[in-house]
Amino acid sequence: MGKGIIRYLIESSLSVIYNNDENCIICNDYCHEDSFLCIKCSRKINNLNKEFNLKKDNIELLCYSSTYYNGIVMELIKKLKYKCDFRCGEVLSNILFETIKEKQISYDIVSFVPIHRKSLSHRGFNQSKFLAKRISNYNKKPIVNCLKKIKYTKDQIGLDDDMRWENLKNSFKAVNKKYFKDKKILLIDDVFTTGATAFCCSKELLSKGAKEVIILTAAKSRV
Repeated sequence: MGKGIIRYLIESSLSVIYNNDENCIICNDYCHEDSFLCIKCSRKINNLNKEFNLKKDNIELLCYSSTYYNGIVMELIKKLKYKCDFRCGEVLSNILFETIKEKQISYDIVSFVPIHRKSLSHRGFNQSKFLAKRISNYNKKPIVNCLKKIKYTKDQIGLDDDMRWENLKNSFKAVNKKYFKDKKILLIDDVFTTGATAFCCSKELLSKGAKEVIILTAAKSRV
């Protein structure tokens, strides 16, 4: 199935997915209109809004994560990523935007961690791109496809730290360079674990002319 058809099916399904169902997307209890989580589940999300640095190869990156990768947030990410539940994506993007506002993160353009075409064909969409689009819509900052994943890699789940870094070596290539040259990029991803993915993407962007790359993820693993 072609990418255009997949995109059409996804976008066409939004009107069905975003219906007037007043049940919580996690526990199925009642929740207020225009809210996808009930009060009980909302209170279980512990806002982290943590600022930290990722250092490697003489490069230092400023990173932010909105929550920890556990409980309700873990379920939201998995349902978005593997079940195409875009209501979960709405909740996660709201959490991300709250971090941007609270931390007053400044940037010129929004981008996202890419996935390989094989993964895109299998899954039908890129969850990080979905979140980045929502962030772009919130603050009217342009979204730019800055990266392409050129090497198909193993799923990072189950790999130790060294294997994660080796798995992603030379996996990303910068594209559309004229749109991000001398720009401060906010790079969106769903989960920060070792930082290998974020670092490899950022290193490629910086080497191709980006002024600065700031990492923002919905969740951070405690590892």
